Amino acid sequence: MSNLKFSGHDTFHCREQWLLKGCQQVDSQGYKLGINSSHSIVDLGVGKNMVRAISHWMKSFGLLDKDNLLTDFSNLIFINNGFDPFLEDPGTLWLLQYHICHSDYASLYRLLFVDYFLDKASLEFSEQQLLSFINRKIDDNNQRPINDSTLSSDLKVLLKTYILPGKNTKTLEDDFNAPLQSLNLIIDSGRKKDNGDKVYIINKKNIQRDLSIEIFGFCVLNEFKHTDIISYDNLKTTVGAYLCLTNEGLVDIVESLCSLYNEFIFKEDSTVKQLQFKISDKEEFMNKLLKLHYSEN
Repeated sequence: MSNLKFSGHDTFHCREQWLLKGCQQVDSQGYKLGINSSHSIVDLGVGKNMVRAISHWMKSFGLLDKDNLLTDFSNLIFINNGFDPFLEDPGTLWLLQYHICHSDYASLYRLLFVDYFLDKASLEFSEQQLLSFINRKIDDNNQRPINDSTLSSDLKVLLKTYILPGKNTKTLEDDFNAPLQSLNLIIDSGRKKDNGDKVYIINKKNIQRDLSIEIFGFCVLNEFKHTDIISYDNLKTTVGAYLCLTNEGLVDIVESLCSLYNEFIFKEDSTVKQLQFKISDKEEFMNKLLKLHYSEN
């Protein structure tokens, strides 16, 4: 396992407008320095700490690569008549959710949506439970311990990324401006543990209601670019977990994908449960799926 990465956002959760502004800024620069350049403070209209935060979130969402260059995903969505630069289509939010887990640039997201629940029947977690789990993962990974306040700050930013502030909360408008909040993937249960720790729930109920077959297919092909056969268990603990699909929901959308596109074949018997691809050019087919999704919405 590569080093787990935390913080980097300067305690700022991502705002909706940051992703488009960041992509436009990098695109207009024409070189990899991108939004880390000094004049980005003026161009983006934010302070130095927010410039760093925008860079962090763009890498977390798979919009910038390790060289600070725009990725293919950035160009498809945000640049040059991109499919959805203003994040108006729920499919784009699912793509962002997929990428923040897939990229693992902000490790807390994959740790929560995948690793933490691998061996648990319950979908509940509290801050202390999650932080204890993360510290064990850091130790298992032979990394130097990370300050509890850093991890706690990272978790608070994650919760702001997904949970709308309460109606009675006196908060800045920016708190309601996180792109993934409308997916409703994490719920505040309203309960607390004996130690006062709030209890949260990963929401998998009816979660696939606005996840299109084409967006799901795109994520599957992006996750498994270098193979043509994947086990169902591997699919479940990657794309299925990233997108908060129940076991039934995952089977349903896989079967729908195979029914609609004969390039996908789902094999299921007493010994084998796997998804196969018959696609000569995955990149081309992924772009086709996105075009179909956005043309229909």
